[in-house]
Amino acid sequence: MDRILQYLSGQANFATLHVISDAGIAAAYFAISIGILVFASRRRDLVGEARHLAILFSAFIALCGLTHLAAVIAPWHPYEGLEVLLNALAAIVSVVTALFAWRLMPRLVAMPSAGHVEQINQRLIEEAAAREHAYSELDEARRNLERQVAERTRELAEVRQLFEAATRGARITVYSQDRDLRYTWIHNPWLGLAEEEIVGRSDDEIMPEPARSSIAEHKRRVIETGQSETFEVEIPDGDVAAWFRVDATPLIDADGRVDGIACTAIEITRSKRLEAMRTDLSGRLSESVQRFNVALRSSDIFVFAQDTDLRYTWSNTSETQMGPVVGKTDEELLSEPDLSRVVELKKDAMLAKEPRSGEIRIDSGDEVRWYDLFIEPNISSEGEVTGITCAAVDITESKRNEDQMRLVMRELTHRSKNLLAVVQAIARQTAQQADTVPEFVNGFGERLRALAGAQDLLVAENWVGARLDHLIRGQIGHYMPKDKSRVVVEGPEITLTPEATQVLALALHELATNAAKYGALSNDSGVVTVKWSVTGDKDSRNLRLTWEEEGGPAVQPPTHRGFGRIVVEQNVARSLDADVDLTFPPDGVKLRFVIPLEQLNPSARA
Repeated sequence: MDRILQYLSGQANFATLHVISDAGIAAAYFAISIGILVFASRRRDLVGEARHLAILFSAFIALCGLTHLAAVIAPWHPYEGLEVLLNALAAIVSVVTALFAWRLMPRLVAMPSAGHVEQINQRLIEEAAAREHAYSELDEARRNLERQVAERTRELAEVRQLFEAATRGARITVYSQDRDLRYTWIHNPWLGLAEEEIVGRSDDEIMPEPARSSIAEHKRRVIETGQSETFEVEIPDGDVAAWFRVDATPLIDADGRVDGIACTAIEITRSKRLEAMRTDLSGRLSESVQRFNVALRSSDIFVFAQDTDLRYTWSNTSETQMGPVVGKTDEELLSEPDLSRVVELKKDAMLAKEPRSGEIRIDSGDEVRWYDLFIEPNISSEGEVTGITCAAVDITESKRNEDQMRLVMRELTHRSKNLLAVVQAIARQTAQQADTVPEFVNGFGERLRALAGAQDLLVAENWVGARLDHLIRGQIGHYMPKDKSRVVVEGPEITLTPEATQVLALALHELATNAAKYGALSNDSGVVTVKWSVTGDKDSRNLRLTWEEEGGPAVQPPTHRGFGRIVVEQNVARSLDADVDLTFPPDGVKLRFVIPLEQLNPSARA
């Protein structure tokens, strides 16, 4: 009995333990089921079959918990079939769960392991850090871009202000037009128009003729060719006209087609007027320079410029005594003693910074010429001497005239003395031949008049000499008959020296006086013929002069040698080394002079 009681007691304790165990297992199942449901509800990414599987697992575990719970309740409330029913439900749910699990097995197998998940998590953390760093850099770049945009906006505003100020102050118009040449935008409009008066309109509606056609032609060519053009146009503006320089540039769209033009128009009216003035002034200056050069050439004035090294930098002509001078120095052109005098004057002007002048002599080897040199130093705005400008006036003829005048004065003194001696001789010889005072006065006066006529011829020729034909006509002229054909004067042109002029003048006077008193000119029919020619060769040339009278009264040979015969025969022969043949045939006086040509004019010998 005790053993039965102990056994029963043991069985009772075992049943109690079994109930407690089933209750704990049921509680654990319920906790797992609830945990799965909580987990599934919190996982937002758990959807579809995965969520259904979680629910099935939760139901299966809950049913397992119920079966254990039924086992706990059964000893106190026995209900046959309940445990079986619960086990059947649990089996069904487990099968369904197994099917779902089998379908999801590939996915479950593909799920990463914990280490793999850790690696993925680490990579995600690194990528997140990289994204954070990139975000920081992008944020910094954004702030930099915003700062740069603000700066560029400010700069653009400043540039726009400067652009507006520049275009307005410089009167520059900027505009754009479409392919129909209709204005789409304009800045700083021209011709006093407002922006709203231009935009939307074309040149045909705004521009007057003839500017309209010219402008349109250029712009249409830019649109057709796609090449920029620059042109100038004159646009009437009231009573005056304004000039503009227009730069037209084609505007290209995304397809590479010209869909309009952009232009800048700059007013150049002032420049055009200045250019016209410059052209006019250039023309006037050219005319003045031309007149200046003509005046310089006609007045033998040589104008030139030199630098501080006395190198010629400019001259008004290259036809100088030394030839072309530009690029050369005085040392290359002149020789002593002329060089020292010229250089001294020029350097003195540069040193003193004052004008200088003086007479200089230039010997080029071929000729010697004299110049009045006027030197003006060229001084810069800083007060430095940069060179000289000179004018050289050719005074060679003046110097020669001065020398000639001195020679003439000396010659005049000499000739005056000779003339006085001739006058004294004439007076003495006339007095010896005259029987009365009136006869002396008359003869002396006529001879002085003949001498004065010769002097007049010499003065008229600057004492260079007198032509023979002029001398003959002058001496016969006092006795020239009304019928001038009665005096024949023929011969080549011969120039006599002053001495020969005086000697022949007296001789011809005596012959003419004798013909008028006693010979061919004393009646109305006589003829006087005076002829001369040059004979001999170039080494010995002679003047052959003949005086022949005919038709006059019969000639009686003179019974004594008077003053006239002495002048004709002795004076001419002695003074001119002449061969004199004077005869007195009845039909008229005849005279022949043969005079060496060098006695009459030494230069005629060559």
